[in-house]
Amino acid sequence: MVLQVFCFFLLLLSLLICFYYWFLVIITLFTREQDDAAGREVVDHLSFAIVVPAYNEEDVIARTLLSCNNLNYPSENFEVYVVADNCTDKTADIARTYDSTVLERFDVTNRGKGSALVWAFKRILRENFDAIIVVDADCLLDPKALMEIAVCVDKGHSVIQINNRVENSDDSPMSYALAVGNFIENELFYTPKSSLGLAVIVRGTGMVFTKDVLLRYPWEAHSIVEDLEYSLILIKAGLKIKFLRKVKVISPFPTSLEQLRIQRTRWASGNLGFGKTEAFKLIWKGLAKWNIALADAGWSFLVLSKPLVLIELFLTVFTALGCVFFVPGRFSVFLLTSSLVLTGLYIAYFMVGICKFGLSWHRFSFLMQTPIVVVHLMFVSLLGIIGVKKDLWVRTPRK
Repeated sequence: MVLQVFCFFLLLLSLLICFYYWFLVIITLFTREQDDAAGREVVDHLSFAIVVPAYNEEDVIARTLLSCNNLNYPSENFEVYVVADNCTDKTADIARTYDSTVLERFDVTNRGKGSALVWAFKRILRENFDAIIVVDADCLLDPKALMEIAVCVDKGHSVIQINNRVENSDDSPMSYALAVGNFIENELFYTPKSSLGLAVIVRGTGMVFTKDVLLRYPWEAHSIVEDLEYSLILIKAGLKIKFLRKVKVISPFPTSLEQLRIQRTRWASGNLGFGKTEAFKLIWKGLAKWNIALADAGWSFLVLSKPLVLIELFLTVFTALGCVFFVPGRFSVFLLTSSLVLTGLYIAYFMVGICKFGLSWHRFSFLMQTPIVVVHLMFVSLLGIIGVKKDLWVRTPRK
């Protein structure tokens, strides 16, 4: 009986998550994205600071800065700042050759991107900029990025997350699986949530903040999940984060097990640790205050990790099998049947994302190998649950 109650609880949780995912899919499929630039004059008078935090990025930073220099926007209205954080290579020297303002920081005690941004923002906010954009040192900015962001800011959006797309989706089964997952997160999760006014979380690269926001809510996030921390501050303050789907920042994703292990273990440990402490508080506070966005933010922290959701689903199925074996009866059969139906709905959900992302024979061969990658991601999530490398900042290998 206890096993059946536990299985029913897991089944109910899986059902709620699946319903939430499919609700957002339906919103995506049957609504059209509003074009913020439609019928508007060109906005090119706003000024921007593009901040590029970098730690020993001499191999990749040149093309990032080149993409910034090639933006379709008046050059006098934006400036690129490279925050060379504890660099021991030629990152700073290379950045100077691309007409960037280089801010060199040496602090071995307070390492990491969060601390670097705290230090850099205090200096950049003294300058006369309307907004600040944060771009990782291995990313490429869409040439139309500033023009579209300017329209968005002019319309009143003070916090924006632009669309983070994968550059190397077809390099390996791993990069393909991660690209599909990232596409689903952008297209089937954040895009409909943004259109509904629900919680959107800034994602580290492609973040946009008006100067007024950063002055009112100073960036004090130092941890390895600095983007989640700051998102929470903004959401609690009642600010809406706009997801700007049409503007892209392109990033390379891991192609090897070593890259995946280092990057995703760090992310999973930080994200899950943060979610465990904040998610239920947000849900309870949001429901108590009838604040849907706040409750949705807490729920988002719980359901954002697809590998973790799959772990919960598989646990539901295995528990249902245990019920049939150890406590045979109609209720146990109902639990098993329901869990299998839910599994089918989850598969259909991912198939929607796979089809929208685009299929080819090359990608189909990668798709057949995707379960292996998913197993690795689930293992990484399990490490995250127990807190492995929760507070350790380690640079992801680029090669």
